[in-house]
Amino acid sequence: MTDEVSAKLVRTLAELNRSAPGEVLVVHSGTPAYYPAAALIERQAAVQLGEVYDARGRVLTMMVGEGKTEAFERAVYEPGGPRRITIGREFFITALKDYDDWPLKWWREAVQNAVDAGGRQVALGATKNPDDTWTIFCDDDGKGMDEDTLINKFLVLGGTTKVGAGGAAGGFGKAKELLLLPWISWKIHTRDVLVEGSGIDYTTKKTFERKGTRLEVVMPSDKTTDGVIARGFLEKCNLPQVNFTVDGQPVRAALSGDQPMESTEKVDVFYVKTDRKQSYIYVRTNGIFMFARYVGEIPGYLIAELKVPSIEILTANRDGFRDYDIARTIDRLGERLAKDVMSALRGSKGLVRKKYTGTGKFRSKARASSILETIGPHVATSIDAQSMGHITAHLSDYAQGEETKLSSVPSKAVAEAMLDHKFTGPNHIEAAIEQLVWEPDFYVVNDIDGFKVPKKFFPETMSPTVLKLAKTWVELCRFVLIQLGSDVRFGVGFIFSQETAAAAMTDREHVEDGEEKWLMLNPLKDYEHYEKSDIWRPAQDADLKWIYAAAIHEATHIADRISYHDEAFAAALTRNMARCADGYRKIKQIVAGIKMRGGPESD
Repeated sequence: MTDEVSAKLVRTLAELNRSAPGEVLVVHSGTPAYYPAAALIERQAAVQLGEVYDARGRVLTMMVGEGKTEAFERAVYEPGGPRRITIGREFFITALKDYDDWPLKWWREAVQNAVDAGGRQVALGATKNPDDTWTIFCDDDGKGMDEDTLINKFLVLGGTTKVGAGGAAGGFGKAKELLLLPWISWKIHTRDVLVEGSGIDYTTKKTFERKGTRLEVVMPSDKTTDGVIARGFLEKCNLPQVNFTVDGQPVRAALSGDQPMESTEKVDVFYVKTDRKQSYIYVRTNGIFMFARYVGEIPGYLIAELKVPSIEILTANRDGFRDYDIARTIDRLGERLAKDVMSALRGSKGLVRKKYTGTGKFRSKARASSILETIGPHVATSIDAQSMGHITAHLSDYAQGEETKLSSVPSKAVAEAMLDHKFTGPNHIEAAIEQLVWEPDFYVVNDIDGFKVPKKFFPETMSPTVLKLAKTWVELCRFVLIQLGSDVRFGVGFIFSQETAAAAMTDREHVEDGEEKWLMLNPLKDYEHYEKSDIWRPAQDADLKWIYAAAIHEATHIADRISYHDEAFAAALTRNMARCADGYRKIKQIVAGIKMRGGPESD
């Protein structure tokens, strides 16, 4: 792609209507064209080329496809020709989509630079600004960069200051596309040089001398990372020679293994047994966490420490392998672990893992796009009455004849309660729409040897009381994810276990298809004495509050991508409990709005 491309700046629905297939458009989140443009992307009638943020909000670039919508055809033609602009490469930044879990990977790239520069004291943090934006920073005491290196290497797209395999773990020159370019503004102070920029435009000046480098960026409130995620990243690393602080508090980066359980000339694989269960192997270079690869739930953690430069075996964004041999080694290890788990279960009786497929995967995109088209441009942090009416009308149409089913979109009353919320921006609103139209699959899992799950807990024979509990769990999980601004795809279900009251799981059968996440509730209140236990009853205040708290706990695992209970999870849970605290006043309204099929709530 060239550095400059001719594009059309569109602000109204009529201008969007006049766009032709193949045209490149620029759309700002504050204009009437924004949500209809997002709807085009959602239904794959246009391709998102990139996104950046400025002081006014989100800016999308997109290429129009062949599809047109009824909303476009109804648009009133406005006089005046389209505005033509020339856009630079910063508008084609796709880093937020190119990186799996970009909020964590931002810290990875920042810490990578700090450690490669020889930093031994590294401060990370996130501070909220008066305008609700966030300043995210990484401050190190390394060797820093001179002005020539900073300008002619670090700030060159595709350029890199890292050579050889001796210490530097990077070398792709791609990190700056995530670190700097998408954000509202950025600053780098290294030695006696201060660079201040926005996108690819920047100014430099001489300033006071400092040791090392301070990098800071300003992110919007609805598209940001934070110190909790930084802590979670560091806890997956092994950098004992570096003293880290996050938001002023010391954090150790010392996750290590003893003897490798498997070794090749390119990778050592370590296993450390603990009482915590998790589902991933952590791939690292020189002790720095790169990405996680699913292997199945195990008691402890696995580490794959690369022995060759990452540039030789990882993809450009360092989020996956391009070396087949290492990928195969990791996959074989996962398969062997899975077989070991299955061997341990041989001889057990009554164990169940049964999935009931919903229809959300096939209909949610079309539904989300239809709703996005109806939202007015003035919707920024709250849903106004007109847009609320449009959304709930669409949901009512979708739920016609299906509201009483286990897997369905929320009723009008439930949706209104969920959308009565202060949103942080257009990304948060779009995530909420994605969740509202999602119809999750249902899973029944029994891990109790010799226990026969009663028929009333299976979807096809579910009693009214159990159905009410199941639908309550579905909607409270949905409500929590909406409040957290997460658009993660999720399934729900019942888990029967003598060890857990609720759980977050990864579906092994769909690892290649987005690693579908499951939020599981044990319907039995006294799960240790399951044979005599009553079930949770949402009509009782204490039970309903407990179910909501469990939904926040388990949703934190999947929304913040933290697989087990460590300090990062504790910090994330505390933050999410605060985010969802106002929801306690709405959960009764949500439960009351859940529609049931005929018959009293009884077994």
